[in-house]
Amino acid sequence: MKWTRVDLQKYEQAKEYIDTVIVPLAPFQIGALDATAKNADQYEILTLFARELEKELMGRIMLTPTYTYINSAERSEEAERLNQWTAHFNEQPFKQVLYISFDPSWRKIANDLEGEFIWLPTIPLKDAEPAAIKDMIRDQTMQTAELVKSFW
Repeated sequence: MKWTRVDLQKYEQAKEYIDTVIVPLAPFQIGALDATAKNADQYEILTLFARELEKELMGRIMLTPTYTYINSAERSEEAERLNQWTAHFNEQPFKQVLYISFDPSWRKIANDLEGEFIWLPTIPLKDAEPAAIKDMIRDQTMQTAELVKSFW
């Protein structure tokens, strides 16, 4: 289920079956063109990936809006904010809170998160054909879906 009116109404009717929330994490910062473009590419791919993952696991997960943070922000401060999100989700009650990102800097503080962190290898967009990108996203979605299922 996605963060839409229609899906939220469905969630209200079936919340006893939806026990996992997935929060995409994406960096944002405007600066040098290459770094900014890389962040934009990651955001775009993460959004596509998260939607595919939601489709694959529909009926068990809630996909939240993307948590966006300044790339140069202190990760420990961001972890504190995410732990507040986790506390909120646990009150709903969701049994599993999963954070997903292409940003490897989260791996260093993953143990500080009260939810589980899943790092995703970056999918290169530059010069890739749309069909190849779609295939890469699909492959990564299937692998990640299996990982998510292991938390159940």
